[in-house]
Amino acid sequence: MAEEMQETLATAAQLRPLIALLEDESPVVRNALRERFTAWLPHLPEMLQTSGVELSTEQEQQLEAILEPGRREALLAHWGQWHWMPQADQQLEEGLDQLCCHLNGWRTTRGELSRRLDSLAEAAMKECGRVDLYELSQWLFTPQRDQARLRGNGRHFYSSQNSNLIAVIESGLGNPISLCCIYRLVGQRFGLQIGGCNFPGHFLASVIYGGQRWLVDCYNRGRFMLAEDVARHHPAANPALADVVRRDAEVDQILLRCLRNLDEACERSGSEALRPLLRQLVLSLMGGCP
Repeated sequence: MAEEMQETLATAAQLRPLIALLEDESPVVRNALRERFTAWLPHLPEMLQTSGVELSTEQEQQLEAILEPGRREALLAHWGQWHWMPQADQQLEEGLDQLCCHLNGWRTTRGELSRRLDSLAEAAMKECGRVDLYELSQWLFTPQRDQARLRGNGRHFYSSQNSNLIAVIESGLGNPISLCCIYRLVGQRFGLQIGGCNFPGHFLASVIYGGQRWLVDCYNRGRFMLAEDVARHHPAANPALADVVRRDAEVDQILLRCLRNLDEACERSGSEALRPLLRQLVLSLMGGCP
């Protein structure tokens, strides 16, 4: 206990004078702060908590700006790690976790998306026991007591937060692909096989249920639609569309679509700062580079 107390005091003694320098605009000082805080980044939220150091809103923003270059470099350096995971669901979760942690800010540590998905699965198990594909869709997307746990964000469809699955789970609002990814990754925790359909203009989940292929519109209350009916009766029906509804989207296609959605959201909102990073991630995916 005495050793832990000494470590906490030492951390606080290091942090406080550096935080006081956040307002200093000298390039030399800011470069030194960037180097020190970036080295601490994986443990910085815990260090602040254990030391009792509280940041003002302005200090949070200043620290975010100082850490941003290092966080971008870290994302680019680790981005390809999902390629080496053995299962498609693991690959998707790792890629989305990296992206969401970056979008969610420097206080968010790797694995946070997985912890949120674990909590959703635990809540479903507690309320319903083991669920099948249809029951999980109903639990997630069908209104209960006038509101669904997760629903389409029609009011702010092009918000960048719709591409941040951590924020989607917190707010309950997302776009078609983010909701489908949550459905898939929560389902995986129940041993359920859920794919994705790279449907033009509106991403859908894809499942085999009752011996037939169904498309699940997670954006619209988890509606189940027979894939063959969608392929036959959709206004844009053609042989290529029939092939799309029968084939599960690859992980790189899903991540690429997430990145492009996010880039469009940034373009519409005039938020240019993130777009160069998104382009680098897109180029990595399109080039098949790990």
